[in-house]
Amino acid sequence: MRVLHLISSSGFYGADNVLIELSKQLRHSFFLPVIGVFENKHNPHLEVVEVARQHSLPVQIFPCKGKLDLKTVLLIRRFVDEQKINLIHTHGYKSNFYTTAAVIGKKIPMITTCHNWLGDDIKMKFYARLDKFFLNRFDKIIAVSDAVNQEILNHGISSEKLVTVYNGINIKRFNNRINENNIRKKLGIEDDCKVIGTVGRLSEEKGHIYFLKAAEKVLQKYSRVVFLIVGDGPLREYLEEKACRIADKLYSQKVISQNPFIFTGVRNDISTIYSIMDIFVLPSLTEGLPMVLLEAMASRKPVVATDVGAVSSVFEHGRSGVLIEPGNVNNLSMEIMGLLANPKKIQKMANHARQKVELEFSSNIMTEKYLDVYQDVLQSG
Repeated sequence: MRVLHLISSSGFYGADNVLIELSKQLRHSFFLPVIGVFENKHNPHLEVVEVARQHSLPVQIFPCKGKLDLKTVLLIRRFVDEQKINLIHTHGYKSNFYTTAAVIGKKIPMITTCHNWLGDDIKMKFYARLDKFFLNRFDKIIAVSDAVNQEILNHGISSEKLVTVYNGINIKRFNNRINENNIRKKLGIEDDCKVIGTVGRLSEEKGHIYFLKAAEKVLQKYSRVVFLIVGDGPLREYLEEKACRIADKLYSQKVISQNPFIFTGVRNDISTIYSIMDIFVLPSLTEGLPMVLLEAMASRKPVVATDVGAVSSVFEHGRSGVLIEPGNVNNLSMEIMGLLANPKKIQKMANHARQKVELEFSSNIMTEKYLDVYQDVLQSG
């Protein structure tokens, strides 16, 4: 059986990561994956293509101009016929639209994974209504958490179509002990500095502005701390300017002697980056089930995370980390300082975090549940 995965990527982030991990596992099963990626020349993001090829996964690029490209519809339709695709698995509303259009008149099963539900602004509400129209045409809809599942239900999708499958990661990627001194030296981090890090797309919903504001408060008490911002996105320039202003202010007050903020951009050595962190922070305003949270926990890092999406289902407050209110700078800064003041608590939480991911959020567990969905859809058809 051949499964076509379709995704419109904005960089190698959560959904892309899930897609690669699932595809790596699927090729050892009865279902052989093919990854289809949309290419927009005005906003090219083919990182997922590069990663797929590194793992020898078959990839097909579909050129796509603008929001509606009938040529792309025909390309997908032809590819499905030529490659004898038995099942289509989409990731994101753009993939949902093009798949629905491409299979008109064909009896081919379709499933989609909702990695998050769309936001509440006017533009996103429009996309949510549009996506609802297409989602109703899929055989199964997979939500990455119970919270996302409920959001989809709230928008009028039938519960019979819905299944929850939690994201999973390849835990072995985060087993090896890295020579931390080398990476700290490359990033210009001095040996006596603690490292507070966050990983994710630099966009408004990820809440990086609150991370920076909390950092300013933390630095007033703990000056030998570096704040690591990993990722790229539309807000990078704005966030870098904000960080620069905070650093200049603290420097003029003689609170710090060096720039405490490091923007790394997207890294392909993410397990190495996690290894130098003392605390991981997830300041998001909205989430599904964030892969970066699972990765940090697998790396034995205590977590300070906003209580959004499925975050509270990943770890228990006070055991693997701390849950905070989204957008609450004082809460975020106080919890970071509380952990910095208690190294024993950091170690205890780190061990709990690793155990939790091993037991419940491995890529093997995720793949088994996806295989059940695939078989169910094909048997029903």
